[in-house]
Amino acid sequence: MNNNQMDKNYMQGFFADANAVSRLSCALMLAWAAGAASAQSSQPAGVPAAQPAASAAQAAPAVQGPAPMTKARLDELEARAPLSQRYPTGSIKSDEAAQKALDEAKEDRHAAEVRYVIDQRACYKKFLVASCLEQAKERKRVAEKGIKQVENEANVYQRQATVDERDRSLAEQKVKDDQDAARRLEEQKQKEADAARKVKESNAKNRQVQQRIDQNKDVPPDLRIREHEAKVRQQQAEEAAKAPERAANAAAREQRIKDAEAHRLDVERKKAENERERAERKKNQEQSGAAPVVK
Repeated sequence: MNNNQMDKNYMQGFFADANAVSRLSCALMLAWAAGAASAQSSQPAGVPAAQPAASAAQAAPAVQGPAPMTKARLDELEARAPLSQRYPTGSIKSDEAAQKALDEAKEDRHAAEVRYVIDQRACYKKFLVASCLEQAKERKRVAEKGIKQVENEANVYQRQATVDERDRSLAEQKVKDDQDAARRLEEQKQKEADAARKVKESNAKNRQVQQRIDQNKDVPPDLRIREHEAKVRQQQAEEAAKAPERAANAAAREQRIKDAEAHRLDVERKKAENERERAERKKNQEQSGAAPVVK
């Protein structure tokens, strides 16, 4: 009874896998046929039929996708510890670590996708295709779950770092704005104080002028004119009295300049005479040394 039950289960699994493969093959054939029919229906009249898919792929520019992964690189990525172990919860504490985690997560995700494709191809060679595909899909899901956990933590850290940086910038800008406001307030106070001082000085001068006007309102105009003329004549007399002294000072200064020039010329003349005498002595010594000795 147990053997019959096992054979029954085995056959059910076999037919389930066979049905799955058949449905997949039918779906692929239908998709291919629909694509071919659509291409033919969109072809204008009089235009030759499109080239095969291989020729079209050569003519059309290739779509840039992820770089192909070599077996050595895949083995290297799968040999290292899972991403969730390399970056356990709470281990990302800097923007550099967060960016590195995201880069490694991208690599691990690519490796998981490549491994899933390889596993799918291997499953179609086995007897129980559906079960093998489900296991491959589960392995991919578990791998992507650990990758997604690290990606979420890294993204949260980067977003928080961005918010913190923005808050610091806003705080620094607020301090700067407060300082500028205080400086402008101080400048405004200084301007108001300067304006008040100028108004006060102007009022004082106006009062002085008014006082002089009040003091001289009973004095005849011709008397004020005579007083002004007398003051001017006194200033002119004082300037005339100082004129001989200024002339004497100018002459003395001119004489000092001439004496200094004469002294300079005398020093240069004496220096030239000394140079000439030294040259003559040197010449005489050379001639006396070169003359033959008379016995």
